[in-house]
Amino acid sequence: MTAPFRTRGRSDLLRPRAAGALAGVTAVVLSVVAAGTPTAGADEPPAAEGYEQTARLTTVGKPLDLLLHPESGKLYVGSDTVAGTPDGSLAGVYAVDPASGNVLSWVKTSPGSTGAPAQLPGKRLAGPLPGDGVHYLVGLRGIAAAKDSDAAGSGGWLTGTSITQARSGAKAGTVVVVRGTRLEEVAVGQTSVTVERSLTLPATGGPLAVDTAAGQIWVTDKTNGVLRRVGSADFAPDGKEIALGTGAAVSFLEWDTGRGVLWAGRGTVLEAYDIASGELAASFDARPGDTVADVTVDPRSDRAFAVWQDWGNPPEEGDGVGRLAVYDTATLKDLDLGAELPGVNGQLGTSSVAVAPGGDAVFVASPSDASLTVFKAPVPPAPSPTPTPTPTDPESPSPSPDPTPGGTDPAPDPSSGPPDPTDSGTTVPVDGPADDGSSAGGTVDSGDTSGVPGTAGGSVSGGSLGTTGDGSLASTGSDLLLPAVAGTAALLAAGTAAILWRRRTNGRLEP
Repeated sequence: MTAPFRTRGRSDLLRPRAAGALAGVTAVVLSVVAAGTPTAGADEPPAAEGYEQTARLTTVGKPLDLLLHPESGKLYVGSDTVAGTPDGSLAGVYAVDPASGNVLSWVKTSPGSTGAPAQLPGKRLAGPLPGDGVHYLVGLRGIAAAKDSDAAGSGGWLTGTSITQARSGAKAGTVVVVRGTRLEEVAVGQTSVTVERSLTLPATGGPLAVDTAAGQIWVTDKTNGVLRRVGSADFAPDGKEIALGTGAAVSFLEWDTGRGVLWAGRGTVLEAYDIASGELAASFDARPGDTVADVTVDPRSDRAFAVWQDWGNPPEEGDGVGRLAVYDTATLKDLDLGAELPGVNGQLGTSSVAVAPGGDAVFVASPSDASLTVFKAPVPPAPSPTPTPTPTDPESPSPSPDPTPGGTDPAPDPSSGPPDPTDSGTTVPVDGPADDGSSAGGTVDSGDTSGVPGTAGGSVSGGSLGTTGDGSLASTGSDLLLPAVAGTAALLAAGTAAILWRRRTNGRLEP
């Protein structure tokens, strides 16, 4: 008797070969998705790192103020002595080669209160002399002038009220000073200082900013909270005032004459005022425990550089770390290119900053640790060119036609295993920028003269700045995402068709 016909149950439909085929299709799909899905941020250009410390100099005493001469390119440092120095006082004015960090000369003596030369600190650098050199303050009422290679500073002392602020005047060879409620223009001679013009202010004056080209003097009214403009031609207020908001007293003013902006340091806030409108254009807040110490504007790079110093002992009043901040003078935005300044605090004096034209080098003076730190501008990594295939490069295999279910399709080879994911195509690698890690600090070596334009000498040692290396992007987001999705869909359809075909052939009637 012939056995009755029977059909296979559902549990027998998915045989091991079919399961293997499905696993292979799944592997192909996953490999294609992995290769075709763009990496997050792959379409963004590599970002530049911040300014990098390349040297730390401890050869200029305790630096109190910095000035990079606009003509000679020399860096002048007004300094005090360092406590416990075994070889005597380090006070005076130093001329430094900004490219190498080498001390070119040291003006030790300045006019004393009695007229006799004395070794006194260079308290504040008022401004540059024509060609080379600086005006600087000594003692309570002394003003002196010195340049590189001078044996001693020249000048003298005023009588009466102490000098609290000083800037180079619009008239060559003069200095504008604030003494209580008096704004004075003085001429500095070889052995004396003479008041040429004087103005009584409505209240006690504060920090100054002088635009020598436009003949404008801005002086802070500490009592009434305003910035007041004085014309240098007639040495009288011209009626232009800018009201300050509530907050701390102004500790310094800095002109951005090219954009008509006054930068003002006010404790934990750095403010930028638009002169034309008389309005506050931008303000930047300190990190907890920090105060703004100084700012300088570099017109060539359209950047302003500010030093924020920690105030107090960590952790009660701060973290002991200051920072160098970099701002765009056109947009008045923080460029996030600054650097941390460990140990820069205000307990032993106020930090100051100077910048080489173009912003390639920045110098930060820290009285707290008697150091002058040099920073170099970041160099953004450049993307590498797309590699050109060579005759020896392996070619990507041509894709096989997608299987289509149907009665005329050939049966798949039962002995064939799951497809190889590596045969689905070629994945383009992503090359990331490599850090050469060759920065160095604390040592200075003479050599290359390309550090700062217009200067002679060597270059600051420490290797290249920031991160270097080449990088290439594997894809942009939309270029690979859509093909990946389309390929995934096609492979899923092919895999489903193969399984259905297997079910049909394996599910036929058997005797």
